Amino acid sequence: MQRLLTLVFVLGLAVPAGISISGCTRNPAGNYCNGAGYGLKLTDVASIDLEPRTTGISLAFGQTQQIASPTAKTCKGTSATVTSYAYGTSNNQLVDLSPTGNICAGTWNRRSGGGIPDYTICNKPSPVPSTNGQPYANAFVTATAQGISSNQVEIFVHPQVTSVSLVLESLGTTTPFTGCLSQTQTAQLDAEAFYSNNGTQTLLCSPNSTAVPSCSQAIGNLAYASQNSSIATIDQFGVITAVLPGTTYITASVAGSGSSAGYFSTCPPASISVTLNNGQTSGTVTQGVTQNLVTNIVDTKGNTIQGLTLDYQSTNPINISAGSGGSITANFAGQADIYAVCQPTTCNPAPIDKIGVNLTGAAITSNPVTITTPGLASSFIWMASPVSPSNPGLPMLPGLAPSAGSQYFVPVQLITGSVGSPVKMPYVPNTMVLDKTGTSLYFGSSHELMIYSTSSNSLSKEDPNVPGVVLAAAPDNQTILINDPLRKLFYLYKPASGSFTTFAGVGTAAQWTPDAKTLYVVGSDPSGAPTLFVNNINTGWTTYPLPSASSSVAITIPSVAAFLSGQTTVAHAWCPQVTPNSSGSTLVEAYPLAAMANAQTDVLAATTDGAHILGVGLNGTTPELTDINVNVFSSLKNGACPTDTAGDTILPVTLPTPFVQTPLPFQASQLDQIVAALGSNLAFVTYAANGTGTATLPYYQPTASGSVGTVGQVTLTGTPTAPVAGAFSLDNTTFFVSTSGDNQVHYIDVKSLTDTQQIKPGLVDANGNLVPATVIVAKPRATT
Repeated sequence: MQRLLTLVFVLGLAVPAGISISGCTRNPAGNYCNGAGYGLKLTDVASIDLEPRTTGISLAFGQTQQIASPTAKTCKGTSATVTSYAYGTSNNQLVDLSPTGNICAGTWNRRSGGGIPDYTICNKPSPVPSTNGQPYANAFVTATAQGISSNQVEIFVHPQVTSVSLVLESLGTTTPFTGCLSQTQTAQLDAEAFYSNNGTQTLLCSPNSTAVPSCSQAIGNLAYASQNSSIATIDQFGVITAVLPGTTYITASVAGSGSSAGYFSTCPPASISVTLNNGQTSGTVTQGVTQNLVTNIVDTKGNTIQGLTLDYQSTNPINISAGSGGSITANFAGQADIYAVCQPTTCNPAPIDKIGVNLTGAAITSNPVTITTPGLASSFIWMASPVSPSNPGLPMLPGLAPSAGSQYFVPVQLITGSVGSPVKMPYVPNTMVLDKTGTSLYFGSSHELMIYSTSSNSLSKEDPNVPGVVLAAAPDNQTILINDPLRKLFYLYKPASGSFTTFAGVGTAAQWTPDAKTLYVVGSDPSGAPTLFVNNINTGWTTYPLPSASSSVAITIPSVAAFLSGQTTVAHAWCPQVTPNSSGSTLVEAYPLAAMANAQTDVLAATTDGAHILGVGLNGTTPELTDINVNVFSSLKNGACPTDTAGDTILPVTLPTPFVQTPLPFQASQLDQIVAALGSNLAFVTYAANGTGTATLPYYQPTASGSVGTVGQVTLTGTPTAPVAGAFSLDNTTFFVSTSGDNQVHYIDVKSLTDTQQIKPGLVDANGNLVPATVIVAKPRATT
């Protein structure tokens, strides 16, 4: 009995103690994924991901590739720790793996002897696999750890691919696609692939073929890349998306080999329409006010295009500037036409050998919008008398004998009416050019380039590395063209850095298009043959023979073409001549002949309305004016280059050149300029005198009808012998003309066509003798 009581007492003590201990421990079942106390623990591997699971891996016979590191997860989706993986293959005669996951398209060496480590030599499959007679096959590999296997990754094994040709298919179909895609549209890329079969290129795979399999079946996923991602982008599955107009090469790579597979085009603009906010194409903008243009762009399939980078061009950029996005700022009183231009390489680009493909690689222009800013603006003008050397390679400058010239230039501020003090330069210049921004004056010389600031009339830079004649300054003031006739070299010179590139030739005249992307130069090649030189940021330098020597260039408005003076007046335009050749490639003549007028001209100018090219030619001592009625925009197809009847091949533009002629009432030994007004159909002619006597200033006013316009003369005060050089004020109210004989500059009121004021620049040559100003340039200034 005593023993029984003792046992009960012990049990009474043990039970409460056990309950207390159990209440202080964690539930063991909580360490398991199912919460039931058995199966996978929370830290165990629950799944393994092996990539690339969607595209697989493509390997040529005998190629190797380290498989991507597997990713292990727990049942909770967190990373699981794995010390090592075991790799498996569904066919170890086709795809073999080393213990570390290095894949061999064939079989690894094992126990080779001779000190050669295992898994260092990948032997191609033997025998070579054959699927339906084609040398390809596939296998699947997996990674295993802690008893868990990964997904299968397909390995495509095949001969080395030697070339790939692109095939474009509409999404959701197997229909081959040709032409272009509109912006944001997509298509599926596919390909034909070839391999070398005993030295013979043999088709390995192709879509929609009964003889060979598709490439996705035979060699797996190809990696496509767009050379220009602004035109098209491609995802990992080969879906291509059209972004912006143009043509780009597409490359394809598989199994470590790549090639240019083909090209792709996003549809280019068919038309660009520009208006003011009220829908009108003309209007008034008050000085100091910014007006935004409305631009609508439609592609060749009738779909709207957004996000294009257009060049907005102004015919009077200092007074009325056109900024990016179509913002128009009226800086000074005046008038200008504004155009929007889609210009490669920033808009609708194409590789050089693909220009014209699907109508890409060519420029497209809009209709004009005419902006008028009322009021008057004062001006700065600068006058100089550059020397015209007797070297036969240099052009004779207006009205000068070979020994003439002055080492000075003279500024005039019209707000005060006072003539500034002559500024002496380091050397006697041979040219003076004002850039279109009105920032710098460029003086060429046989010793060096001299650059003066227009704000202070002080010398800002000298560069002896680029001696010669300054022919033109780019409208953005980033580049100037200098020609050294002694070395027969053109220099494209960057004033900011002093760097330059060269091209062989001799130039007599040059002009840039308003977007600063194309430069036209007339002159001669190193052999002396009359030549047109064109430099474009897309095509570089190209040259074209001219039927006769030329000394003047006039850029059409809009800047589609350039007219060139000569015994026959010709034009070259931006619509290329695209000709397929026998090899299957394309020959591109970037600026082919666009017009030929049987009229002799020595000097040319374009009227700002885009309707006239005015030229004057000297037949003996008698000048004859030629008025070419040219409407460039109407010659295009809504601003784009013309096409063939199928609408898929660009054709060169042909500019109609009906013209009328009329004699001018003066005699001359040399024609210097025909200067067209910025805001009205008025042009003045300057020339060198033939004999003595008091000269007048001839003018011409063309008509809209195409008939001969009005010829007249302005009577000049005093006894001048010839009007030598002139320039319009940029508010189009005054024409400044210098004259020989009296060595003065006359102010011609454009409205009344009268000589209202005269000043004496006081330019002198090396002997102290007065000489006329042979170059006049002007820029506006604020009147307050």
